[in-house]
Amino acid sequence: MVQTTRPPNADELSFASVQAKLASCSKVVGEAFFPVMVEALAEALSVRWVFLSTLHPIDHGRVCTIAVWDNGPAKNFEYQLEHTPCADIVAQGACCFPDDIVNLFPQDQMLKDMDAKGYVGTPLRSSTGEVLGLLAALDDKPIASAKQAAEIVELFSGRAAAELERLATASLNERLGRIVEDSVSEVYVFDANSYNFELVNRGARENLGYSMEELRELTPWDIKPQYSMEQFIEYVTPLRNGEVPTQLFETVHERKDGTYYDVAVQLQFFPGVENLFYASITDITDRKRAEQARAHLAAIVASSSQAIISKTLESTITSWNDGAEKIFGYSAGEMIGKSIRLLIPADRQTEEDDILARMTRGEKISNYETVRVCRDGRQVDVAVNVSPIFDADGKIVGASKIAHDISERKQAEERERMLMGEVNHRAKNMLTLVQVIARQTAANDATTFAQRFEERILALSASHDVLLTSCWQDIPLEELVRSQLAHFRDTFGSRIKLSGPALKITAPAAQAIGMAVHELATNAAKYGALSNEDGVIEITWKLAPSAGPEQGFTMTWTECGGPAVEKPTRNGFGSTVIGRLLAASLEGEVDLDWRPTGLVCQISCPADKVISGSATPVQKTDSVIQLRQPQPETTRRILVVEDEVLIGIEIAEILKDAGFDILGPVTTVRGALKHLEKELCDAAVLDINLGKETSEPVAKLLSSMGTPYLSVSGRGVEDRPAAFSGSLHLSKPIQSGRLVKELGQMLDAAAVPDPSPPH
Repeated sequence: MVQTTRPPNADELSFASVQAKLASCSKVVGEAFFPVMVEALAEALSVRWVFLSTLHPIDHGRVCTIAVWDNGPAKNFEYQLEHTPCADIVAQGACCFPDDIVNLFPQDQMLKDMDAKGYVGTPLRSSTGEVLGLLAALDDKPIASAKQAAEIVELFSGRAAAELERLATASLNERLGRIVEDSVSEVYVFDANSYNFELVNRGARENLGYSMEELRELTPWDIKPQYSMEQFIEYVTPLRNGEVPTQLFETVHERKDGTYYDVAVQLQFFPGVENLFYASITDITDRKRAEQARAHLAAIVASSSQAIISKTLESTITSWNDGAEKIFGYSAGEMIGKSIRLLIPADRQTEEDDILARMTRGEKISNYETVRVCRDGRQVDVAVNVSPIFDADGKIVGASKIAHDISERKQAEERERMLMGEVNHRAKNMLTLVQVIARQTAANDATTFAQRFEERILALSASHDVLLTSCWQDIPLEELVRSQLAHFRDTFGSRIKLSGPALKITAPAAQAIGMAVHELATNAAKYGALSNEDGVIEITWKLAPSAGPEQGFTMTWTECGGPAVEKPTRNGFGSTVIGRLLAASLEGEVDLDWRPTGLVCQISCPADKVISGSATPVQKTDSVIQLRQPQPETTRRILVVEDEVLIGIEIAEILKDAGFDILGPVTTVRGALKHLEKELCDAAVLDINLGKETSEPVAKLLSSMGTPYLSVSGRGVEDRPAAFSGSLHLSKPIQSGRLVKELGQMLDAAAVPDPSPPH
């Protein structure tokens, strides 16, 4: 190692200046010393770079800088020692390479990136000679006086190594002090003569609310209101006399704000030079609260309306509260000592065997619903919770049962089940409708599918908001129209004009009209009166006499002022909604007139198909929609019955594409029976719920004719009426592939001759 004394021929003033720089660094200690030191060394050597590194704690082939100077403070970094001059320092000691350092270490990429020329460095060693790290100085020009530079680096390295070692070997007392200070337990040290506190850790100070300065004026009895000075001194006397090694007791501490908390104290005495007491204290407030809770729980058990029973592993009852007597009719005197099996019906005795087996495995049973027998022989629905009972050694010795009478809840659940079945049916129908909209949107315009699908779903949602507000009946027609044109609300009165009497319409009519208005508005925004700045739309509706005795309803959509209009060359999903859906849903006529001045759409139908509470008796009629040209007579004919017209169209299209000929779709029982009077079918697809009726009469007729059919519904197969029990069933939303497959297999099975001999 190079000597750190002043070189004999060095300039006196220059060396004194170096020593002064090092001395100025020594005014700073700890982590802050190292950045100051590398700056001073860079200045002393007039070099660009200085860095101080320590060996990586795990990988000694790497070093980590803790202070870096690069013509100013720089960020710390890590690097590999291999193929670097720093590796020579760690292995051999101090090294100096005045010039051409890059060529001497050609594999050191960092040297190349720095374009360094000169290098001088030395290891940092502990007092035992262990290498703690290294100190290196580099410059972008050759180092002129290599020997003097090495001596200066050695001079600085001694101070740096000493500071590293001091930090690494902080005193055990300091470390223990930090541990005590940060301990979650409260720690108190007080003098054995004055009893004044000398040390109180942070946890205790924060809990008490006192500062350390305030606590030095206090004694244990100042914070323990249950003890006077005389009582406390008398209590610790056996400890001072060496009669006991420690004292354990529970008491109460009083905080500065006058509140209290429960504590468990472990007290030790250290005689001799220390002559002090050491107390380790645990806040047991939570434990005390738990004890109080157990006492409260016992009171709750006694007064609970639930049956709370404990038993042995042999099923013998050991406790029986008033709630059990109220539910089962037996008093505690009658049941304690008897078997719990007295309450279990004969056909459920195995339940107790299963419960006992699970208890012996330490399992808990939650909300186990079953039936139990009362004293008068009546059976009661109960929900049972069973937990194992452990003795002091952790052994399971019995079980605790809590039984709640759920008879009323069971009745409510049955009512709820029926209601949820209806909700589920409506939801499944809605999902099927969304499915149809998605398929038809994608089939007609795949490029704008996402936008058009989103718009149509939002339109459907807007209609349903109005339906919900009106509780699915008596829907205001104008409010429905405005909801579908909400995107154009700023043009109401100027470019969109509404006129007509205040009418309230039915939910089915609202759904159909809402979808049609949305499609008309979308078309107007893209191609019609709303696609420029001048176009106008007039929407009118009225009630008027019709050709027959019934009153008629007419609604007209008239566009003008927009671009010239031509009839589209193909019909898309919008045309299906406007034409076939409206015509079938309202059992009327839809006229689309593509005038050059603008589209005119007129809807005409009997008023009772639209208006809520119409005086005209509601008569469901045949709603048949011609889909495509009929198939040859050899094609198997399928009758489709579905009250949601759009879904019916979708089912018919799926089956048509699969090669079937379609009868319908029809929306009512009357329409289906009328079809069957004219023409037989090979099979049928029947939606079970058709508005206010079911397709049960159609199912019975088909069964009597030996014609197979497949039922579809938002309800599950188990919720179907008995008339459908012998048929296949598909739940909505419908999978097109499965529909075709099931129908084909059903027809194939029906075509196989009956092997039984004729009678």
